[in-house]
Amino acid sequence: MLFLVLGAGCGQAPVAVLPQLHVAEVVKGTGEVAPEVVERIRNIVATEVASLQKVFDGKEIQRFFVHVHGSRDAMPEQLVAGLHQDSPGFAILGRRQIHLIWGEMIRTGAQPEGVVRHELVHELLDQYVHPNGGRIPRWFHEGLAQLLAGDTYLGAREDDLVWRVGAGSLPPFRQLSERFPKSRSAVRTAYAQSYSYVAWLSREYGLPLLLRVARYADRTTSFGRALVGQTGRDSLELESGWRNYVINGSGAPWRVLLTSSFSLLMIFVLPVLVLALIRRLNSEERAARRIAERTRMDALARERAAKVRAESEAESAAWLAEAEARAADEEERDGPPRGEP
Repeated sequence: MLFLVLGAGCGQAPVAVLPQLHVAEVVKGTGEVAPEVVERIRNIVATEVASLQKVFDGKEIQRFFVHVHGSRDAMPEQLVAGLHQDSPGFAILGRRQIHLIWGEMIRTGAQPEGVVRHELVHELLDQYVHPNGGRIPRWFHEGLAQLLAGDTYLGAREDDLVWRVGAGSLPPFRQLSERFPKSRSAVRTAYAQSYSYVAWLSREYGLPLLLRVARYADRTTSFGRALVGQTGRDSLELESGWRNYVINGSGAPWRVLLTSSFSLLMIFVLPVLVLALIRRLNSEERAARRIAERTRMDALARERAAKVRAESEAESAAWLAEAEARAADEEERDGPPRGEP
């Protein structure tokens, strides 16, 4: 498939650029990985590279490797030492390496297409700004990767930010420039914060402007200064505008309110449910007692009937024995019968 990149001069003919479908070398990594899994990843990578190359201005992509691993446990310890829990993939920037963990995708239910696209954004952004990849803040890397992948990482949501934004407890972006926190809840918040901010910047100023900012970041111009220069607003204004969006424009407070309302409703309803359960248990207990009492009475009635039958049979046997004894006595008194003369 062909796509066009416009020349810089007015009236210059557009230049056709071939997408680099096979620029990535997809290989089997550590652990057990079926050949069809590697082939599936290879096809996804080829498709997503062609799509993302358009986003990054059709810039020529240098060859890189995608390693498909069977499980996290099978990977070298030094390779996953800094990898946070549940991560299905990561890119090693500056080394042209992407590592995908198939076992984690299966375990967490992550979609391979989303994971591949996310990691490809990291690699292609690093190549796009070469040799100044180290000047790009981590929050921008992760925010852009989530935005272009069309999916957040680790289930991060803007809803998770509402209370923190309102309380002013979110970490400043300068703390997220080099690395993310390690705890699961904190890293999820960092991903949500990065995604929300970059998505807001993209809606406000457009993705091409953000990529220009990334290109302008170098040893003399920080990413933050380039962002201020391109938007005409300082960092405080930008972050204040984003916080206002989270509270008033994202719809997240309403979603949180609905969720909280349901939780509060359950708090009020719970005592009623408990009372109903207690009544039901008491009713069942009374029914069980009635059944037990009825069973006991039936058993007593059977015992009495058996006793009456036994007494009647005993009386009948005694009467019969007494009658037989009387008959024997009478026969003995009468003597033997007399003979004829």
